[in-house]
Amino acid sequence: IGGIQHDVRTFATRLRLRLERLPDPAERERATADITDMIDLLDNALLTSRAGVGALEEEMLDLAEVLRGEVADFRRAGLPATLEAAPPDGEAWVIGDRLALRRVVGNLVDNAVKYGQRARVSLQADDDRLRIVIADDGPGFADGDAELLLEPFVRAEPSRALATGGAGLGLAVARALIEAQGGEIRLGKGERGGKVELTLPRFRPG
Repeated sequence: IGGIQHDVRTFATRLRLRLERLPDPAERERATADITDMIDLLDNALLTSRAGVGALEEEMLDLAEVLRGEVADFRRAGLPATLEAAPPDGEAWVIGDRLALRRVVGNLVDNAVKYGQRARVSLQADDDRLRIVIADDGPGFADGDAELLLEPFVRAEPSRALATGGAGLGLAVARALIEAQGGEIRLGKGERGGKVELTLPRFRPG
């Protein structure tokens, strides 16, 4: 799968170069977006397959640092994402796969911005668990639908199409990656809109 991913990325790079010659800017933008979605789908498939066979990387990570980096990327792009609360540096350690965690957080923040107008990210630390909350100002999730929406190829109703990609795989990928690292994901409603909660085991060094 890794070899296929490398080859597809090579072909995608060639296609992007060719797309620059398209005379219609709108058509060029749509085609570029299609290629980006294709690569994202492939990356999700690779990460999920690694999670399924227990092949995710394991390193000690400061989860607060990961969140700050992801939110900063969205803010640099001019998108309404904020990190509202996080423990100080060095107080939110986890053992996990950096790429997988960034993929999950990035997807969920992107969805909150797209379908809930903004993303408000917070991180709370308990004795043995860390909890990430990604809240937005959208319609939230209908009661009874949360578990269903975590299954592959299931999309929310049109006003709340939270699953990333046209196939409805985003939340299923997030669930697979988080559970492979000993965590959980829950969908619900916050004070002002939708809410996604991620919990992970907290690691306390020596």
